[in-house]
Amino acid sequence: MGFMRYKATAFSWVLAAPAGSEWRLLFGRGSGGALVNEQQRIGADYLTALAPQLVNFQGRGLALGAVLLSRQGENRQSLFFSGNTYYWYDWEQKATLSQGPWTTLANWGTALPAGYRSQIDVLLQAPDGAGGSRQTYFFKGGRVLTLNWSTGVVREALITDGPDASGCEGWARLPEDFRSGLDHVAPYKPAADGTRQSLLIKGVQGVLLNWKTGVLASGTFDRLGVPGLAALADHHREPIRPVTGRWTGTTGNQRVEIRVDLEGERTLGVISGDLFTGDTWTDSFRTAADLSVVPGQSDFLVSASGLSWANNSPWTQLVVQLPHVVVNSPARTAHVALSVPATSTTLQLTCSYAGPALRSVEMETDAMAGIQVFQSYDTARGSWVPRGYRNRVLTVASAFAEAGIELKNAGRVNVVAPDASGADLKWSAAELHAAMEANFSLHRDVEQWKIWTFVATYHTLDPRVLGVMFDQMGRERQGMAVFHSGLQYAGSIGSALELFCYVHELGHVFNLHHSWEKHLSTPPAPLGPNNGFGELSWMNYPELYDAGDKAGPQHFWENFPYSFSDNELRHLRHGFHRHIVPGGDAFLANTALDLSATPQAFALPGAGEDPGLTLTLGGKQFFGYGEPVMAELRLSRTGIRGDVSVAEAIGPAGERTKIVITDPYGRTRVFRPIARTCSGHGDTEPTVTLTEANPALYETAYLGYGSDGLYFAEPGTYRVTAVHTGLDGARTVSPTRTIRVRTPLDRADQEVGELLTGDDQGTLLAFLGSDAPHLTAGNDALQELIARHGDHPLAAYARLARGANAGRHFQTIGDGRLQVRGPDTKTAVSQLTEAITVSRTDQDTGLDNLTLNAAFRRLATVHAKAGDLERAEATLDTLVTHFQEQGVPAAVQRRIQEQAETARAGIRETAGEEQDS
Repeated sequence: MGFMRYKATAFSWVLAAPAGSEWRLLFGRGSGGALVNEQQRIGADYLTALAPQLVNFQGRGLALGAVLLSRQGENRQSLFFSGNTYYWYDWEQKATLSQGPWTTLANWGTALPAGYRSQIDVLLQAPDGAGGSRQTYFFKGGRVLTLNWSTGVVREALITDGPDASGCEGWARLPEDFRSGLDHVAPYKPAADGTRQSLLIKGVQGVLLNWKTGVLASGTFDRLGVPGLAALADHHREPIRPVTGRWTGTTGNQRVEIRVDLEGERTLGVISGDLFTGDTWTDSFRTAADLSVVPGQSDFLVSASGLSWANNSPWTQLVVQLPHVVVNSPARTAHVALSVPATSTTLQLTCSYAGPALRSVEMETDAMAGIQVFQSYDTARGSWVPRGYRNRVLTVASAFAEAGIELKNAGRVNVVAPDASGADLKWSAAELHAAMEANFSLHRDVEQWKIWTFVATYHTLDPRVLGVMFDQMGRERQGMAVFHSGLQYAGSIGSALELFCYVHELGHVFNLHHSWEKHLSTPPAPLGPNNGFGELSWMNYPELYDAGDKAGPQHFWENFPYSFSDNELRHLRHGFHRHIVPGGDAFLANTALDLSATPQAFALPGAGEDPGLTLTLGGKQFFGYGEPVMAELRLSRTGIRGDVSVAEAIGPAGERTKIVITDPYGRTRVFRPIARTCSGHGDTEPTVTLTEANPALYETAYLGYGSDGLYFAEPGTYRVTAVHTGLDGARTVSPTRTIRVRTPLDRADQEVGELLTGDDQGTLLAFLGSDAPHLTAGNDALQELIARHGDHPLAAYARLARGANAGRHFQTIGDGRLQVRGPDTKTAVSQLTEAITVSRTDQDTGLDNLTLNAAFRRLATVHAKAGDLERAEATLDTLVTHFQEQGVPAAVQRRIQEQAETARAGIRETAGEEQDS
């Protein structure tokens, strides 16, 4: 990115060029320009003809920005900028006084903050500061900074607050479109009382502004009341055809797609592209260094060296010739050349403009009958709006259009009719994935710019879950779901939160991680302010927002500009093809591209940061080959801080707990569950208070299989550590727990382990079964295990998965209707009973205690579904007595009793509802 932003206007820069007391403006682009005064156009010609003093200025044809430095009694001097180079030119001496990197100009390199070191919109010289120091105004986006060349930053404010602390009341009256993204600001003749006045230009529109009283005139140049501006040639007053967007071209069977990101607000000054042979992607590149832009009258050249490639293609030099023409002229092509300097290795293509979007995606939407898919949100409706924010009506598509992504609806919303069985309509991750494969008409198990959005009712996990990017199997990231009933539960239908939920989940589809978890990606990506919690982005959670002095949802919404962060924009616009395309790289691999920041890998804290909490990992330490690895998390108060409020969800499927696994070879990975829900979109997070009477929270986690596959696939010793982030951001670290996976003792152990360790089987054990057709091979393997090795202790896990799945209904979508397979309680009772019976005989065989507890409660629920309430009650009684006989600690016995009573109450409530109906 260069220091000055490229502008899609007829001119690259505008300078005051007074002749005595006469007000004049010099417009420049490349080697040409135009000169006007108050009453007329003086000329349009080569710059050296309009301003002979520039004859010795060799950089005049390269400049993308300029500012007049002249002071009373001095020679006329100007700064010109090209790329990251400045030229200090004396018009009277006709000489360049100095040139070099802009960072070497006075104190600019040390004093300018990060947000003002590239892509500056406009520079305007300010009155001198105390002691005669030069001062300059830097305009960027909706803000302006005043820099004293000796002392540093004087002021940074909204444009509407004015460049100075006083005498700028008129800036608050700027039209909405002129409150950000200015292309040019030039001095206009002072008012009669001496008040400063300026000409502001944006595109082909202008504003004459009195700094104290406000707008004198606005509109196109012929409506500003300045005959000289109105006399500019037509082609100088007409809009320029944009070049930012997607360009495509072919040569033979080679196809290229180029993304040009040069114009408009939040431009990144990057060019990237993808190469294809036929329909097969072969490589991607992006410019890693600053672009060199050489403006011309009818076209301009953009070049860059040192390209970054996904697959190490040989070309290191990029040159793109782009048209610079008015909008009503015929469309023209661009010419692209990729080359290796000093060799004949060159790829040249002619490209046509495909549109302003940098990516284009088809989105198919299905929704349950009676549910209204989100339409739009007017940001002016919000209770909190950031100062200086430009209100607009946002849709999901327009939110992504602002990020450079075109979301095209693949037809109308498909309405899914309900099933006549009266199923609960809650959706599990397994059911969502099966529904996508059955009903997503565009679905293929390949990388493609097509995604499926399903607007469902509730998630099975919790009614407060609002959304999920559930597709983390096979070719990942092709589907997401939003839970309309969950949004209703939160009172958020039609609100900013509903829009936020859709955009957030689609961000995951495009491989964006949560703001505070980017360091968990592979490779690690840099975190934003305050370890990501202070980032104002679609990918943060409002209730987790913490910028240090401002924290919580109110402060988030007060400052949120309804946009992605710059780092996320780089990924969305210029990430390599497979890093972003749905069906490409796995979720969290190669996410959140950053061109400059240093990535921060996930590191375990040396010690806990909250003395009021302790975290432990419990459960078995020795597992057979292929045995599902389970662990129990226990978060408890120490009493040092008294009662402590904590998040209700403490498992790895939630947002706050990370589990780190180091395998026998020393390789460390962060466990990624096969499906993670986003329950934290809302303004409140479910919490509980740990007290002396209820000192701990428990949660069971299945660690054997996740989004990265099998985590305990080989015999050996593993080290497992958990880290929990509390409500105040402090982290609690568990002692590292050693887990050993035994070598198979005989052929039966080997065969059983192999039947349990496939990807499909891992998914089924994580989901506790599924009817999904794509998991048929896994179900067949589990059934084979039961048939051939039914007496093996680990067969209990196969029985558990098949029994749990049989005991519940399974819903999917087919032929536009909800299709529900009802519970098979006979099979469920048989399989679950067998799994429980073998596990009760010996603590070291069959299901571990954590899983056995859950299996008892699941069996009781199945008995109740079959209408046998007596056996359901007896099963829960047996659950309690079994663990009492095992001699588990009293606190654990109390917890098991509570779990049994909760299950009992639910069964009785359901039975009562069925009797009433």
